[in-house]
Amino acid sequence: MFADERYKALLVEKFKTGDLVLIRDGVHQDEIPDHRVGLIVRECETSKGYTSFYEVAFIGTDFTMKFHEMFLELKNESR
Repeated sequence: MFADERYKALLVEKFKTGDLVLIRDGVHQDEIPDHRVGLIVRECETSKGYTSFYEVAFIGTDFTMKFHEMFLELKNESR
């Protein structure tokens, strides 16, 4: 793999709006429902281009939370 290919791989979005995600075990916040399943609402702006934060709306609730991509696991891609 060439250096520019590695750089491009870092820029690929891991999640997109509408993706169904699971919040990984080990993330503790009182507001997170027991099922830990939500939908990506949007990608949040960050100061660093190589990492992403996403706003997640939890199934069966009316609130959203922001998570770093390392705490999210893709369950089903949006079409």
